[in-house]
Amino acid sequence: MRLVVPLLAVLVALAGADSLDYASQSIIVVTFETGAVNAQGIAALNARALQALKSASYDRDWTVGSYLSSHSLVERRLERMNLASRRLGTKYLSDGTVSTGYEFPLTGAVLGMMLPVTSAPRLLGRTACPCCGQPWPEGEEPPPGVKLVPYETGTVPEYSGILIDAKGLDYRPALFPRVVTESGDEVIGADFAKPEQLAQTGLVGYFYNRTQALTSDRVGSNPLIVRALSVAGTNSCDLVISQADAAKIHGSKANLDLLTRCRVGFLID
Repeated sequence: MRLVVPLLAVLVALAGADSLDYASQSIIVVTFETGAVNAQGIAALNARALQALKSASYDRDWTVGSYLSSHSLVERRLERMNLASRRLGTKYLSDGTVSTGYEFPLTGAVLGMMLPVTSAPRLLGRTACPCCGQPWPEGEEPPPGVKLVPYETGTVPEYSGILIDAKGLDYRPALFPRVVTESGDEVIGADFAKPEQLAQTGLVGYFYNRTQALTSDRVGSNPLIVRALSVAGTNSCDLVISQADAAKIHGSKANLDLLTRCRVGFLID
């Protein structure tokens, strides 16, 4: 089931009237024309949408364009796709020009083609043996095939999602951002998400204020809220949090399940 992401105006101007709305996980193409769009016009809209996508940030280091340059097969497949789109509406400007917007969703087939290569995630904080639940010796690597679990004691809070507060940090959205510790250990990222969920909903949702986040299906009314310390990466799309907050996020199986299901939001300016 697709999570509903609010249509927030997190727009990054890319080329001309085209933009990427990270909050709704879609590309917005605006035309200035008269009459209906014919088949040739639709092909042109597809090309413009793809060009706008290439200008977006892929992760902390790459743009989508640089990613596709290194993955030519994926690029060719995208170029051959008839991207799904919907007409947003028409505006009649004072100079007689007719402006029409088109939305091209990124989630689903498009995002599914560009999923990053992942590896087995490493838990931060106290861990336990998956069989007996006893604390795992610190610094000792588990045998091959053994996946450690969080060491849980007492009552564990059940959160509806995880919300990272990045207000005031000059954060820039990306398709595949991460949350890391000050030492660079990954806390939230593609390694923790189910690939099919990642393609269907995107890794994180972007919100302007807490009300929007708390009323969303993605984060819910009772999230674990963590304050980010800074941004990181060439594209300023990774968020840095404290080691203590990282251990809190990885502190229960329920929290890890939230990461698996991409129930994460970033609160940004």
